[in-house]
Amino acid sequence: MTFSLRSKLFILVLASIALAVVPVISFTYRDLRESNAELEREAFGNVIVLMEDNIGSRYLGHLTNKVMDVLLRKDQLRRYSQLARSAWQDVSALPGDARQRFIANWIERLGSFGVHMDIFDAHGAPRAGTPQLALLSARPGMTDFKGRPVGSLLSLAQLSPEGEFAVFDTLPGSPGTGSASEPLLVYFLPMPETDSVVVSAMLLSDIERQALYNEQQIIRSTQEKFQTLSLGKSGFIALVSGKGELLAHHGNPKGREVALIPPRALAEAREKGRTETIADTGPAFGVAIFRAAYFKALDWYVVSAAPQAEIEAPTNALVRKLAFIALAAVLISAAGTLLLTARFIAPLRALTGRAHALAETDFSAPDAETLTANGLPTSRSDEVGQLARAFTQMGRALARNVRALMDTTAVKERMQGELNAARDIQMGILPAPGAAPKQAGYAASALLEPAKEVGGDLYDFFVAPDGRQVVVIGDVSGKGVPAALFMSMAVTLCRYAVASGLAPGAAMTRINAQLAANNPGCMFVTLLIGLFDPATGTLEFANGGHCPPCVTGPGAEAPRELPGISGPLVGAMEDVEYETLHAVIAPGERCLLYTDGVTEAMNERLELFDLPRLMDVLHAHREDTPAGILRALHEATVAFRGTAEQSDDITMLCFTREAA
Repeated sequence: MTFSLRSKLFILVLASIALAVVPVISFTYRDLRESNAELEREAFGNVIVLMEDNIGSRYLGHLTNKVMDVLLRKDQLRRYSQLARSAWQDVSALPGDARQRFIANWIERLGSFGVHMDIFDAHGAPRAGTPQLALLSARPGMTDFKGRPVGSLLSLAQLSPEGEFAVFDTLPGSPGTGSASEPLLVYFLPMPETDSVVVSAMLLSDIERQALYNEQQIIRSTQEKFQTLSLGKSGFIALVSGKGELLAHHGNPKGREVALIPPRALAEAREKGRTETIADTGPAFGVAIFRAAYFKALDWYVVSAAPQAEIEAPTNALVRKLAFIALAAVLISAAGTLLLTARFIAPLRALTGRAHALAETDFSAPDAETLTANGLPTSRSDEVGQLARAFTQMGRALARNVRALMDTTAVKERMQGELNAARDIQMGILPAPGAAPKQAGYAASALLEPAKEVGGDLYDFFVAPDGRQVVVIGDVSGKGVPAALFMSMAVTLCRYAVASGLAPGAAMTRINAQLAANNPGCMFVTLLIGLFDPATGTLEFANGGHCPPCVTGPGAEAPRELPGISGPLVGAMEDVEYETLHAVIAPGERCLLYTDGVTEAMNERLELFDLPRLMDVLHAHREDTPAGILRALHEATVAFRGTAEQSDDITMLCFTREAA
């Protein structure tokens, strides 16, 4: 799928806005959610502190009153006991019965004030037999709230001289008590002089009843405080006892169900003092945040709860508003982008149309340079105008380059025609590859492949005046037209020298003198001239710096080179004498003459074809015709060279002495 530039710009703008807006909304939502949760925690903390202060102050007043009541009762018991001891000492002179009646009458009057008193002898037996204190003598093993037995408190040896207080839990149904057990405050004052103990007691049930009343007052005060709190739409706050009883409540009626409060929240509050728990309460209340605080003195819990969705509702509403604003910004930006891109794309479309029209523009026309600028916004100062001006300059440069290319092509075609003509002339100087003279017992063939249109390699075969077969091969230094002209001179001089009846060595000496005499370019040629007699197999030849001939026979013997150099390169130096060399070609043998373009053919890895490969191919085709041997060698060099360009002219000449 491809997108237009307008679509890409549109998508880019939307993506940029999205990349800017989405993180902002995301971070805003996260920060608001965290700050909102923190504010909720602070609000709950303030509520808890307020409730703790209220309950604590009320409880402190209640505790203070309770302590004052107990201290007052202790003081009363102490004074009554001291009066009883003094009275007992005062009536000690009376007869026993009178004294006993006096004490019993006095104790009875104290009973009307809620004070129960008796005097216990050294054996722990009561003298007056006060019913409310009969429990002490009846159960000497009974212990007080501190774990002290009654017997130790009635013992003069263990009792402090100032006396001691103790609190006992009376049994239900005891004289002077109700159906339930009640605490009894008892004061033990020793009377060593009479070997007895004054015991006075008061029930604390009225203090306990006052304590229960005070707790109810605290609950009512807490309920009133709850009513002053501003809770969420579905939130609630409750005061719950350690036994799971609802003491006070405000807010959502569902909060009256104590079972709605997660037990884990209460357990953690009891352990840590305060806690916060998120729990799913099901359809009744949903996912809610519970915050609980534990008031240890009264074994009470203050629990507040609010649905999590309700807490997060302001944050979600703000995020929705931000999203709406962002969407509006995106739509406005998108509309603006469409308008701007439309204005921006119009000149680009004009440039596109002009670019498509270039394919049909005739750049050879005189007005081609002005045609490319027609209808383009070249007067604009922005990037589009710069692009239009650059396009116009490109069209003008393209028109100039096309005309220059046409001129260059015409010149090149003219030169190519001249080179082709030169090639035809060069190839016309040399005999055709298969035009060797026909003679019994003799066959020859040649191959020439220039690296350029014209080259400097040469070959020739013709018949000498004495009837022998002449074979010539050479390689002129350099390439191209100069080498081709120098080659033409060398071929002409060879034919003239051999036609004069000279031996190969003498003919090469004359050719060298004529080439060196007028050679301003210091060119030279490697040259081999041979005179072959098919009847006898005798080969007379002169080698002027050329590659040695190779000979192969029908047998299994490896090909061999004909050794010997007659002299240096031909045309390089004057006054050089060249020697005639001799060899014998046996019946059935083939003799190969070649230039260094064969052995120095190079592949992509810069490796040379080299002489061993040439010998291998020659040996493999030792029974083939001269033309077949040349074809095999040419194919082998082409395959070896691969995609590498031909670097030098390739010339080969092969002749054979046929078997009788």
